[in-house]
Amino acid sequence: MQTPPLVDELPSRNLDLLNQVRESILLPLADAFAAELDGIGSGLFELADKAPPALQKDYFDAIQELRRERESLVARFRAHLAKAWQALEAGRPLSVERTLSRGNDLTLVADTELEVRLAVRNLAGAIQQQWRPELMRLDRYLGFIAGGFRLDGDSNPIGPEHLGVAVYAAFSTAGLATRAQLASVRLCEPGMVERVGILYEGLERQLLAIARNVDLPEGRSRRRGIPGQPAAMRESPDWISRFFSQWQGGQRSAPGNPIDVHARGDHELLPAELHRLLQGARTDTGPDASGAGARPLSPRELASALSLLQTAPHGGFDEIDAAVDLRTGLHREVLAHAVKLGVDPGTVRIDPGDADTLDLVAMLFQALLAESQLRPELRPVLGQLLAPVAKVALQDPRLFVRDSHPVRRLLNMLADACDGNPAETAAELALLAQVQGITARVVRDFDEHLGVFLQAEAEFGAYHEQYRRRVEIAERRAAELQRAEERRLDARARAGTALDARLRGRTVPPVLEDFLRRPWLQHFERIALREAAADGPLQASALKLADGLLSASDGPAGRDDAWLEAQRPVLQRIYSEAGLAAAPAGVAAGALLDVLLGLQAADLPPPELPPAPAAPVAIEDAADSPLPEESPEQLGFDIDTAEYFQALPLGTWLDFVDRLGRVQPGKLAWVSPISGRRMFVNRRGSRFCVASPEQLAAMVQLGRLRLHREEDAFYSAMQSVVDFLDMPAVAA
Repeated sequence: MQTPPLVDELPSRNLDLLNQVRESILLPLADAFAAELDGIGSGLFELADKAPPALQKDYFDAIQELRRERESLVARFRAHLAKAWQALEAGRPLSVERTLSRGNDLTLVADTELEVRLAVRNLAGAIQQQWRPELMRLDRYLGFIAGGFRLDGDSNPIGPEHLGVAVYAAFSTAGLATRAQLASVRLCEPGMVERVGILYEGLERQLLAIARNVDLPEGRSRRRGIPGQPAAMRESPDWISRFFSQWQGGQRSAPGNPIDVHARGDHELLPAELHRLLQGARTDTGPDASGAGARPLSPRELASALSLLQTAPHGGFDEIDAAVDLRTGLHREVLAHAVKLGVDPGTVRIDPGDADTLDLVAMLFQALLAESQLRPELRPVLGQLLAPVAKVALQDPRLFVRDSHPVRRLLNMLADACDGNPAETAAELALLAQVQGITARVVRDFDEHLGVFLQAEAEFGAYHEQYRRRVEIAERRAAELQRAEERRLDARARAGTALDARLRGRTVPPVLEDFLRRPWLQHFERIALREAAADGPLQASALKLADGLLSASDGPAGRDDAWLEAQRPVLQRIYSEAGLAAAPAGVAAGALLDVLLGLQAADLPPPELPPAPAAPVAIEDAADSPLPEESPEQLGFDIDTAEYFQALPLGTWLDFVDRLGRVQPGKLAWVSPISGRRMFVNRRGSRFCVASPEQLAAMVQLGRLRLHREEDAFYSAMQSVVDFLDMPAVAA
């Protein structure tokens, strides 16, 4: 893996501006939290007044504890934000997801603790939803001045997710009863949303004034496709910018209840434009709705039908997947299970708004399953989450607007664990066993409470993080191995070039030529590996030795007898390095000097040396290489495509297609500073392919290489859904 750049070398990095931003935002954020702490007491007192006598003590104790520990709570809140900001300044933005995963010890979490974590997530989601446009711009500004990073909710140190973790860090170590912690977080939410939003607006105005004349990178945008492939021609914006960046709908859930399945709210679950696209696609290709006189299924009836479907083997996915597509299958199975609940099939239909949400979730799963390289038996393992996720989407639209939503995070981790997993090693089999256990538990236990997903995300996230760390270690080892091989190849090539230039057009004694082409060449290669500079003193000394020996082979006029005798220990050492024992090495060195001094015939045969070590190879098993046998020049390649691969960022995944049509994802993990070749690793971090940009461009010409889905599987699948929905409009 390539070493991260030094922070002072990052593009667009502005330490002075970073310091100004830190001073203008971190302390006010802590003050906002402190102000909310001061107001919690009255809210807790009201809750205590309404609570049964047995529970009142928890609230009264919490009031006293918050007053006594106020400064400690604020300090813990501020400490997490400071830690996240320091990570940004160091050039390694802190991930909320990975931070929480490292802190989990794989033990079960109590239901009450899950309630607190979910309340913290809701607080972060409320801030993100209320101030989404401002946050999208702040992500761009901060990422730019910090060194050209693409920040998001997971990595922005002052974003809602890090604020949520800071709130959790503050309350989790306080001596509060769990219900008091839960109440405290919920009481903080309305005020934090307003106070933090005001700070975001002020910071955005400051940064906008500074960056007015600077070309900032766009926010989250679609990846540039590989030139020459159809996907490269699409110029439409990504689905978040198009539909959700300014959308203010989706407030269906009540503040104290994550999912309310009993009534439809007044707010739309999806943006109007997305509704229009979904309804247009359903009119053309979707399942036929019931007659105009049929009443729509109520939210409770629809949720009950989905819950009954969820109890079927694999969550009913086998029956859904048997239809033409998942949209058709989901509609059919929902209505069929509604009938099992006693609903007259001729008098009901699915509400158009609910049908749009079901369609979107079904198409999302269809794209996610298609874009991930899954073994056949894993398709129903992931597919069985369709019914639970549909229930979540119908009642909690934050699924589509929050990167950190527990359902979305869990889907991303599960897809990543299964994608390209061949189940060949013990670690891969164990990871798949975890996937099967987690998905089965979610399908079995999920009713209408997100705590099941939150628990599953926490447990699987911890296991998946351990697996990812092992993969990262394997990637670093693969990069180190490839770097060593590249240096050996480079040293051998330089030695061969230097020797060929000296031997060209000359006739030298066989014993000398054999010495130069084997022991001396290996000697030069070894010292070239030890010296960083290409013209180091040891390499110069080796070249001087070769030049002196060649000059002596020209006859007495070019021979320096004293110098030759002085080289005897050097020649003996080089023969020893080539594999001869001490005595034979001395004999071989003496024979070579005798020939050069004219004391022995020039046609003396060379000594027998051990077999030379095999030349290093670029990948472990050439038979597994996806590269075509022909050279890029023979196959032909597009210059623009080659330039695309030259600029391909580290971490990009590509799909390699072998001669039999099998697809293997490969991640760009290292770029050789010597040859410019790119090293790709597979999902377990092993070296998979080493190729030049020209070779990769030739593979594109052959249809053997394409872009893999984005690392965020949910985001990538949603983009594919929107592209599919756009196709009829484009065709028209």
